[in-house]
Amino acid sequence: MDFALLNNRFKMRPFVAVLLIFSLVFSMLSLVLVKQAEAKTSRLAVIASLSGDVTVKKGGGSKSYDAYEGMSLNQGDTLFTGSGASVILNVSNGDSEITLGEASEFNISDLANSGSGKKSKLKMWAGSMWVKVKSLAGSNDQFEVETPTAVMGVRGTQFFVGVDPESGKSKLAVGAGVVAATVSTSPGAQGTKTASTFGIAPPPPEEQKTEAIVYPTQQLTVDSREESKNLAIKIEPLDIGAIVKSASANVIKAIIQNKASIDKENAEFIDRKKQEIASGTSAAGVNSTFVIKNIEELNKVVINLNNLIGNIAKSALDTNKVDKASMDKLIELANKDIVDPNQKLDLNNVKPFDKTAGVDPEAEKLRIELQQKLEADKALKLQEEKKKQDELKKALDEVLKALENTKKALEEANLKARAAEKAKAEAELLKNLSDAEKAKFKDNQLNSTKAPTPTPAPTLTPTPSTIPDSNPDPVVTPKVIIAPEQVGNKVKYLISLKDFVGLYGAEIHLVYDKNISFDNNVHFPSNSVFKPDLVMSTSSPAPTSTQNDHGVYNVREVLGSTQNELVFVVTKYGKDTLPVSVDSSGQPLIDIDFLVSGPGKISIPKGGIILVNKSGNSITPIIQESAIFDVKTPQQ
Repeated sequence: MDFALLNNRFKMRPFVAVLLIFSLVFSMLSLVLVKQAEAKTSRLAVIASLSGDVTVKKGGGSKSYDAYEGMSLNQGDTLFTGSGASVILNVSNGDSEITLGEASEFNISDLANSGSGKKSKLKMWAGSMWVKVKSLAGSNDQFEVETPTAVMGVRGTQFFVGVDPESGKSKLAVGAGVVAATVSTSPGAQGTKTASTFGIAPPPPEEQKTEAIVYPTQQLTVDSREESKNLAIKIEPLDIGAIVKSASANVIKAIIQNKASIDKENAEFIDRKKQEIASGTSAAGVNSTFVIKNIEELNKVVINLNNLIGNIAKSALDTNKVDKASMDKLIELANKDIVDPNQKLDLNNVKPFDKTAGVDPEAEKLRIELQQKLEADKALKLQEEKKKQDELKKALDEVLKALENTKKALEEANLKARAAEKAKAEAELLKNLSDAEKAKFKDNQLNSTKAPTPTPAPTLTPTPSTIPDSNPDPVVTPKVIIAPEQVGNKVKYLISLKDFVGLYGAEIHLVYDKNISFDNNVHFPSNSVFKPDLVMSTSSPAPTSTQNDHGVYNVREVLGSTQNELVFVVTKYGKDTLPVSVDSSGQPLIDIDFLVSGPGKISIPKGGIILVNKSGNSITPIIQESAIFDVKTPQQ
């Protein structure tokens, strides 16, 4: 019996081994399958409808294409809407709906879908939009909208975003749900610059974040990323007129059309507030100014919520943002989705918006005082910036004046040199003439100063001269080539020139966001159009120039509230210098270094490059490449 059992054990060992191997392989396969299931995949945004001029620039490309209904947009794509145009986007089969108004620039930064949740990151650089987001299903789901001045994290809501294309000033208004707005600032963003040591750039400053929670019937206006350490003081009750003014007509229509869903979400909000009041947990939240302590205060908020869309519609009608016929049709369509007759939109029965609802009087008084102080500080800062700009303009005027004086001196030198060459040539000629020929030659010269039509003098052949011709250059249109390159946290911004005759000077303006800083270095490549003996590396607050026998150049950085500006001026004059010419093959002009701590743009403003020829004429060249360079966040 014992032998039989032992024998059976030997027979079972191969089976057990196979079973163990199978289990191991299955476990490894399961891990692989789980990893594949959690792998990051991309989602899509689809153009549901559009009107007017709408174009798309695909991610990584430089060309723009006409948009069309049903067009799929991917991560990295950018939408542009023209005057009077609009577009409605459906993100990932209804996860969210976005209505873009006219004159908008909108980028899809990230549309990812992984095992940990969905991620939607959008960027709004200009224009206005209304966003309708379904409640985020998972705790790891993210929906963010970034503007030049803030990042808005959504928790299932409907809200408005407006961005001024010139200043980047951003306005957020919440119709339903909750939005957490975040502003990121860097310690050196307000003009504090850290010099490099032995050519090694300092590490980028640590990012600082401030957050504010915005509730329905509230708005947040952010002028810049550096204006406030306490973002909550920028939250205030909705300014209906200001929102209607900054929104396009199609965005206002989208708000009115969504009244039913806005009312439904706000009804859920009201129920939660009633429960908080009943349980005694109705205090204002962290980073929030929205306060409802009792039922009486809640009732005031309820009236505002129930009349929110009505007040927006009335304001749009009163300001002719939407005409009467269109408004009547909008209201008819919106009311079809509303079941409760008391909630149907009737512009003859709209109660005025109460700006005291949901506001603590003492806290609001303090907020207004802090806001006034902030505005006063901002005005002082703008005054200081204007003073710096005036100083810069004065310094540039002095450089240009010196250039003009040098041009005049060269013209006078040219005339004197020509006269000397002519006299020398005449003397050489007279040596070889007889007395009779000399007398005839002098008579001809004398007659040529009196007669209307002078007698031609003998042909003179002066010796070759190295003095440049003072005749004006022919009118040419030079071309500038922009070739920026980002490597890690550094950007080398190379500017080259081609097709120019007789170059004497150049003035270059570069504008860049606060996440980008001048690296205190400008370089003249070995084959540069200009070749000064010295290479300058400075960031002095005052204009700093380097001058030698070959010319002078000047670098100045002007610090602004939302962007900085670098101004570079170089002139080709001095001892033994001649104007330079560049053929169609091109030649480098200047190479400027920047440091990067986050995403942003480096751009050349309109008229930001001016070239001066040897006749003193200013010429604006053609910029062949895009004048805007998108800088990416450096990889850690």
